[in-house]
Amino acid sequence: MGRRSINTTKSGKFMNPTDQFRKEARKRELKKNKKQRFLVRHAVLKGKDPMKLLQEMEVIDKMEYNPLEAPSLNEKVLRDKRKKLLETFVRVLRLYDKENPEYGIELKKAQAEYEKKRTQMHIYYGKCRLLYRVFIDIL
Repeated sequence: MGRRSINTTKSGKFMNPTDQFRKEARKRELKKNKKQRFLVRHAVLKGKDPMKLLQEMEVIDKMEYNPLEAPSLNEKVLRDKRKKLLETFVRVLRLYDKENPEYGIELKKAQAEYEKKRTQMHIYYGKCRLLYRVFIDIL
């Protein structure tokens, strides 16, 4: 798709010079707003602590995979919270990969460790649930 001329409309008619000026001003404003949004998002990501995000995900996992107590929140809510935290962590990780590669590598190791712990908790929870079902079937 080619770019349309600023001084014509979609149908090909020539625009009023005042409308042309407004259209160009709007285009400049959108470009400026896009840059501001990028800077704000960048600042917000810089303010996030990636290790704290991982800790929050661990707390959610402990709530969900606790075989002794039912989770206080709905399963879907816990899944959504974890997904949101993980997306934020990935954005922060990408940011640090570009700006500080050494810290990025450290964060990747921390993420791998978190995933390993989460997998172990999930397996343990599955075994407990299976044992509980077998125990109920015996009775």
